[in-house]
Amino acid sequence: MFELVPYLKKTPLVLLFLLFFFQDSNAQQAEIVRAKTLLQQVRDSTSYVDVLNRLTMLYQACQLDSCGRYANEAMQVASRQHYTTGLTVALKNLGSYYAFKPNRYLSYLFYNECLASARESGDLANEAMALMNISIYHQYLGQRADAVKMADTAMAILNKTGNDSIRTLVLANYYSIHYSDTSLAARTAAVDALEEAAVLAVKYNDYRQILYTRLFKANELQRNGQLNDAMQLIQQVVDSSKTSGLNYLVVYGDLMLAGYKTALKQPDSLQYSREALEYALKGGYLGLMRPTVMQLYANSMAVGDTGWADYYAGLLWRILEQERAVKKDGATIYMNFASADRQIDSMRMQHAHQHRLLHKKNLENIYWRYLLIFLLAVLILLTSLLIHVFQIYRMSRSNSRKLAFMQRELEQSTAQMRVNDDFKNKLISLIAHDFRSPLNNIISISTFVKDDTISPEDARDMILQVDARARNTLQVFDGILRWMKTQLTGFSYQPKPYLVKDLITTTANNIQHLLTDKHLQLVIDESTNVAVYADFEMIQFVNRNLLHNATKFSASGKKITVTATRKGEMVTVAVSDEGSGIDPAVLPGLFSVEQTAAAKGRKGKGAGIALIICKDFIEKMNGVIGAENNAGSGATFFYTLPLATVNDDADNR
Repeated sequence: MFELVPYLKKTPLVLLFLLFFFQDSNAQQAEIVRAKTLLQQVRDSTSYVDVLNRLTMLYQACQLDSCGRYANEAMQVASRQHYTTGLTVALKNLGSYYAFKPNRYLSYLFYNECLASARESGDLANEAMALMNISIYHQYLGQRADAVKMADTAMAILNKTGNDSIRTLVLANYYSIHYSDTSLAARTAAVDALEEAAVLAVKYNDYRQILYTRLFKANELQRNGQLNDAMQLIQQVVDSSKTSGLNYLVVYGDLMLAGYKTALKQPDSLQYSREALEYALKGGYLGLMRPTVMQLYANSMAVGDTGWADYYAGLLWRILEQERAVKKDGATIYMNFASADRQIDSMRMQHAHQHRLLHKKNLENIYWRYLLIFLLAVLILLTSLLIHVFQIYRMSRSNSRKLAFMQRELEQSTAQMRVNDDFKNKLISLIAHDFRSPLNNIISISTFVKDDTISPEDARDMILQVDARARNTLQVFDGILRWMKTQLTGFSYQPKPYLVKDLITTTANNIQHLLTDKHLQLVIDESTNVAVYADFEMIQFVNRNLLHNATKFSASGKKITVTATRKGEMVTVAVSDEGSGIDPAVLPGLFSVEQTAAAKGRKGKGAGIALIICKDFIEKMNGVIGAENNAGSGATFFYTLPLATVNDDADNR
């Protein structure tokens, strides 16, 4: 990608000072002839200065020496006649002239004087132009912050004037300041400014401004990767400028083309550099060509062409002589202008300007004071009305929220009472069922012994079985009591590490009579040799219920398998049976209070309450519990608890 920046640095500032009178390409010389004729005819001093300034701007893009001569004469006459507007324009034209020479410091001095004069006279259009030109000066010095600040200020002032002719040039120069910004917003603003400048140039048939904006559009094309289109557009500008006698635009366009072709390593780049030098000599812009002349000299020496090398060396000497002469003459002109009389006049004009500003500010203060009082009164009335309306609205909303909250509380209390009542009935049913069986067995055995139906030895075996069942029931009851205690009082959980294999083995011993009665095989997998954090009584309540349920719903001769799976810092213990499985309608609510005793799946009174307690215990131990049907037959109940660290001593009780 190639950009316009390198070529702006070779010829800094100058393109940004092209003028903005409206004429087509065929009218350039005719306009100059008419202006010279008018200059000989006018007798009024202000009109004379206006014509001089007009000639200055007409010559600026075609013959620089004539431009400087008329600009200097316009400044001198305007100073003598105290013609402020003419002086402001003349100072601006001198700034442009020295920018083309180039002597940037003298250019800055005259632009600064133009800015002061424009501000003193309230000339916003020329103030905006001066600020934009000074902005470009700061851009050349690398003072980016000052350049952007002044360019933005110039645009703000320009928006107040409504002067489209001035606006065209300022917009184009605003693009030259901001087009290289990295932020999307700044880039967009720069491109928009260029588009508006192009539209205004066409609207007012400003031929030079049309060509001027096309050079910037060419820069945008190459930034977007359309380099061939950019070079074609520049060539069109160069051809049109040759026809109209706008020598400077020919110089600038040729330098751009030379730069692009050099970057592309095309052999005809020197052709454009030489053509640019030719038109620079024709228009008096030789001072701008020092980098180009040095390049041409270096190329000539490289190929051994001493004739051309001597020619370019002579041009370099002329450029140095011209720079010394411009510096000397320009300093003299500026010092003459900045004489004591001019300073006194400037102070008087500044005082008058400040007096006008003060008077205007006083009028504005009075207007804003009354407007503020009126707005405050309206604001107070509106505030009072809004406060009253808001209070009524807030009271209404508050009452509605209170009623809705009370209704929700009543509904929730009613629902909770139903749940608690149902849970209480199920809990009583569980306890009654679990205690009825061993008591009935004891009564039956005692009746058999009393009636001599069985021998004491047989009665002893039956009593031992009843004893085992009673002990298991007592453990279940102890678990229920422990759970009820956690519900009614504050619960302090202090976990310890336990080996899953030891916990399951202990539980299996307690239900061994159930496994024997149904000829069930309990397989405790080696994966259970892993420790978890848990409360012993709570985890054993869970293990007893899961193993008891597995034996209850397993057919005779089947297998029950206990496995453990570690995943990260958690361990999942699973109890799988080969029974009938769980009814899918019951499965989602298996561990909830809402589960009904009439569930069609794995039947057995009290089992639902025990599972609810199991869920509560597991959650208190920072785990989760669940159940699922196996792919073949049976079901798997599982719970997940935190893994005990390797350094902890697992309690196996």
